[in-house]
Amino acid sequence: MDTPGPSDADAGLAHRAALAQLHALIEPQPAPRTDEWAHRWRAESDLIAALPPRFGQVLEALLARLESAAMFGEESCSFSAADLRGELQVWLAKAERALG
Repeated sequence: MDTPGPSDADAGLAHRAALAQLHALIEPQPAPRTDEWAHRWRAESDLIAALPPRFGQVLEALLARLESAAMFGEESCSFSAADLRGELQVWLAKAERALG
């Protein structure tokens, strides 16, 4: 006998809660270290798995660039950490639409 998994409604609620937590990470006060911040985004594996595969690929690319920007002195890198946070906000908006 199969054990029932979480209902679609329960999974939807969990995904919306995860999205809300990620939104809160965009501008936290005080801001966590970049490696900790990126780890917290990557830890949302259930949310990422619920999205089309491209979302995980794009998220990983954004987080990798954000980590590189932090290693090279934020704005001195070839991309801006502030711009990358803006791209993460776009990612979140598209993820919300994809989850319906």
